[in-house]
Amino acid sequence: MLDGLEELVGAWELRSCTSTLPDGSKQYMYGHKPTGVIMYTPDGWMSCHMAGGDPAPDHPDIVEYSGYHGPVVMRPQDRVVEHHVRGSSNGWMTGTVQERAYHIDGDTLTLSAEMNGNQIEVVWSKDRAGS
Repeated sequence: MLDGLEELVGAWELRSCTSTLPDGSKQYMYGHKPTGVIMYTPDGWMSCHMAGGDPAPDHPDIVEYSGYHGPVVMRPQDRVVEHHVRGSSNGWMTGTVQERAYHIDGDTLTLSAEMNGNQIEVVWSKDRAGS
């Protein structure tokens, strides 16, 4: 197993995904009730799926979705996980390395990154099968 990966192994359920803009305002990228899962395997792979759980009032038939997968590289000394994207629902993402700072507090995993001047924060909780 990769050094540091043991903390992340398993399935985590999506709780929130926010983007904080430079002016301090927040956007909820998949609405206020997102759904999704991120999974890390002991042999160093990951898969992430996120979807809007509450459709936009002006477009109730549209549900936002994003998914990607690939191997991971751990940088535990920096508290960073690199997602080496092999495939994605967003074409621009395939072939990129998505660096995410990670923080674990009990059963809560927070992944964060800076993108286009915005601070992205995705909060996950440890998935308990059948609960």
